[in-house]
Amino acid sequence: MSKSSREILIIHSWGIGDLILLTPALKVAKKLHPELRVTLLVFPRQAAIPVLNAEYVANVCYGGWKPSELVRTLMAKRHRRYYAVLFTSGVTPWKAWLFMLVLKSKHKISEYNQFKYPLLTDYVRHDPAYSRVRGNYELLRAVLPLPYWEEACRRKEELDLATDFALSQANHSWAESYLNDHGLSGKPILAIHPGCMARNKFRRWPVEYFVELIRLIKQDYDCHIIVIAGPDEVDVGERLAEVEGVHLLSKTSLANVAAFISRCQAFLNTDSGLGHIASCFQIPSLTIFGPGDEAQTAPFSPVSQVVRLPIHCSPCVRKKKRDCQVECLTNLKPAEVCTALKPILQKASS
Repeated sequence: MSKSSREILIIHSWGIGDLILLTPALKVAKKLHPELRVTLLVFPRQAAIPVLNAEYVANVCYGGWKPSELVRTLMAKRHRRYYAVLFTSGVTPWKAWLFMLVLKSKHKISEYNQFKYPLLTDYVRHDPAYSRVRGNYELLRAVLPLPYWEEACRRKEELDLATDFALSQANHSWAESYLNDHGLSGKPILAIHPGCMARNKFRRWPVEYFVELIRLIKQDYDCHIIVIAGPDEVDVGERLAEVEGVHLLSKTSLANVAAFISRCQAFLNTDSGLGHIASCFQIPSLTIFGPGDEAQTAPFSPVSQVVRLPIHCSPCVRKKKRDCQVECLTNLKPAEVCTALKPILQKASS
């Protein structure tokens, strides 16, 4: 790859957690190819926050899905010729294909299931058993000399094959002040994120189960419990903050929340982007999965664990309609989650 044509455009149309699952591949690619310039085109604007301060991303720009915004985005990118263009792993192939037909690039890379859409240059078979970390890595390996995935895993420390959230010094300072102002010292900190984006409410574990779980935790473990609530789950956060001894963290930036999570000793969440943030700082964590597919989207870290109730119809995250009462979550009781969380809390307490 010549230095005159070293820019790759990566289009990301998923959320924060999926963007974090792209960062290991970006870090390895940049480490092995320092001349590489990565431009990210991000559609949910907030999803770009983890990489805004990252050295392995040269440029971040934003698009919109409204017809007028989409046309402007495509026309702006069409005037530039890239070395390669690709979507992040997991996107519906025909949608990526239509988008890339408009763009100019030496390489146009797409995942495919059974059918390879024409007029692209490189194809990568989508394997639903692969983590999106591996899916993204294989997409980049289609156009860059990178080690095979198995070798990259063997060399993961050397290559820094791990998720990342690039924080600023201001974020670290905010977290330090928050800990001091709320007297969060002397005991391990367990952070709990009980929600997710409003459109994904079907992934949430019932709030009354969180209340019961917190009571079970308090019986056996002496720790600070902080509930993190974003704009889409303020009501859930306020409900849990009514439990004695529980603090509520809300109304601050996502980057500040990430800096706080980096100071915790344990983390619990229901299939949301914040579980991926915990993985960036190697915080021992437990993610409650129901409709989601942990094979593809579980946090990528050896200290990140998953708990789910085996049920024949799950995962069903791709379905637009569900004829069920989300039994994969409602039948997963607090005592079972507490049992799964126990080793993490024991380690944190020690």
